[in-house]
Amino acid sequence: MAQKTTFQNPGVESDTIETLSKKLLKTTAKLSAANKELSKTNNELAESERKRKEMLANISHDLRAPITAIRSALDLLSTLENPTAEDIKSTIGLMDRRVSTLESLIQDMYFLFCVEDETRPLDLEDVDLAPFLESYFYDAIIDSRYDSHDMQLDIPMDLSCHVNIDVQKTIRVLDNLFTNAAKYSGDGTSITLSCRTSGKNATITVSDNGRGIPAESLAHIFDRTYTVSSSRSPGSPTGSGLGLAIVKAVVEKENGTVTCESEVGKGCTFVIILPCM
Repeated sequence: MAQKTTFQNPGVESDTIETLSKKLLKTTAKLSAANKELSKTNNELAESERKRKEMLANISHDLRAPITAIRSALDLLSTLENPTAEDIKSTIGLMDRRVSTLESLIQDMYFLFCVEDETRPLDLEDVDLAPFLESYFYDAIIDSRYDSHDMQLDIPMDLSCHVNIDVQKTIRVLDNLFTNAAKYSGDGTSITLSCRTSGKNATITVSDNGRGIPAESLAHIFDRTYTVSSSRSPGSPTGSGLGLAIVKAVVEKENGTVTCESEVGKGCTFVIILPCM
């Protein structure tokens, strides 16, 4: 008679199955998190590429505009059989203004490139903040660009804070904020530079009581593709949109932050927070 064969249970313990199940769940969770992070990175890259293309389109337009004006002036001059000294002087004046516009834009582009280049560290140094800001302000009040504005300095006598900054690039930051305030504020309006310390941070503000910026535009003013005049009155002067991008790039490379508070008709306040040493 044939003997019945009995198959034995391999003896896999229930706690082993539970352990494997937990490991599988952990692995699945890690894969899910990695997938989300990858998706986020892809979205950021796509947004960065979109902004890059938009910036190039805007800069191309800004470069083309003065070049077109120069070409038109030359073409007009060439059609005159006997151009007068006044014709030539007028054409040269227009060309000079347009060349200055080109130079300014190219300098802004190169400056921003250098700041954002990770292989080029800032020339950081220990700076006593109060004397630095006071020196900048007293240079500004004799600058003809601000002749029509009421310039105010608000720094406590006992302010004591040293910061680790690149002096020349921080001067550029203040220049951009001051010229921005002057450009979009009418004659007689004020521009105020102030500073306070709180805890381990210094807060520097540049404020004006000009036209202000609509709330829906505030989130974009530091974008390289944003033209400030788009948020102001139709008669506002135009800009390349690089000035505030430069401000943000420099401040962040100095381990600080910059924000803007504004209300239409009441002006703007740019707030820079830097760590004290």
